[in-house]
Amino acid sequence: MALPSNEQVLEVLARVDDPEIKKPITELGMVKEVVVGADGQVVVGIFLTVSGCPLKDTITREVTAAVSALPGVTGVRVDLDVMCDGQRKGLRGQLRGGQAVREVPFATPGSLTR
Repeated sequence: MALPSNEQVLEVLARVDDPEIKKPITELGMVKEVVVGADGQVVVGIFLTVSGCPLKDTITREVTAAVSALPGVTGVRVDLDVMCDGQRKGLRGQLRGGQAVREVPFATPGSLTR
């Protein structure tokens, strides 16, 4: 049986939504990597939005189920990582439609207002 391509894996991952944001993990930049081994084992790297994400088990389960359904897949391993500050900032901007985050003048460094 033929092995799935990385593109096929990404296609099924596009149907997996982040349980909190309700958008595909592929659109949110949460897919770090996809590696299809010669033995049919697929490794999927996933960026969580925050460390200690309470829904990491749900994401892992849904990614595993989606990828396991592909012909030629003999096993799935999901490696979890956490987005860096820059990635989270980019995600917030994407979700806000590119609108800048409003600055609170009293919270800026150097503000004399307490």
